[in-house]
Amino acid sequence: MRMFSTLLALVGSLVVATATGNAREWSSFDGQYKIDAEVVAFNDTTVVLKRKSGKLVAVELAELSQQDRDYVASQETKDAFHKSADQMQTWTSVDGMKIRGRVVAYGQKDLVVQRKLGNVMINGTAFARIDPLHQAVILKIISHLEGTKIEDASQLSAWARKTLSAEPKTYPLEGVLMALESGDQISVPFFLFAKEDLAVLQPGWEHWLSETEDEAARERESLMVQTSAMQYQREKERDYQIERMKLDMLAAATGLTSIWEVLLKPRPGVYGRRTSVIVTARNSDIATRMVTSRYPGYAVVGVRRASY
Repeated sequence: MRMFSTLLALVGSLVVATATGNAREWSSFDGQYKIDAEVVAFNDTTVVLKRKSGKLVAVELAELSQQDRDYVASQETKDAFHKSADQMQTWTSVDGMKIRGRVVAYGQKDLVVQRKLGNVMINGTAFARIDPLHQAVILKIISHLEGTKIEDASQLSAWARKTLSAEPKTYPLEGVLMALESGDQISVPFFLFAKEDLAVLQPGWEHWLSETEDEAARERESLMVQTSAMQYQREKERDYQIERMKLDMLAAATGLTSIWEVLLKPRPGVYGRRTSVIVTARNSDIATRMVTSRYPGYAVVGVRRASY
């Protein structure tokens, strides 16, 4: 039991260290205002900081000290941000469908549906040529707005034959722009998201909507929703990993497996630092294979048993 408690404490310290790895002191250009926070996102005009309380704060770069601006402009900061920003996220619709994509910005966009030469066209592209996940989102949107259930391409074609005239049908959508793993970008309306996800994505929408004349303000709100989405997904992944590690350590405590610490270093040409990864496995060879498959840009420099 003492071993189990010690390992739980180790996991807790690793999570905290990961969450606050970039924490530093930030100051205004005149030095009168200072906060301790980590940078989680930025663009050409704004940086989003996360305070120790977890609160996100958007600060204009022009308001920061030259040292802080140089830090944001550094290659290390850019690489860390882009690595995080490029990660895919998993979102849930009101009926439980999983949407795999990355929130990019707020937006308004029309969904235009028409029939042309027997094909259903979505914004000028044949439905059959659209990415499968994008297709699923479109079917959910039309079903919701038309008050009918359309689950596949054949049902969509049947609905279009009965409903659409020679003129296209246009549905104005309000929500977030999302990049898919396929490279496509789609608009996902707010009404499609589950309540928990919506609480993360919608708070800045009204302000974004009101700033019709200030493009910089709109970009700032879009950066905030992008950052909130990353933070939310990061916390969900952290909670999942903690629960998974608890189960793994329970298996180790009962003798089914052992806990191994695999030491890694980045391969030549790969940005990163030396690190270690803790996994549960029956032996060191399996532990090494598990880690190398997850971190292809790293080389193993050592492996040791963390439980006895």
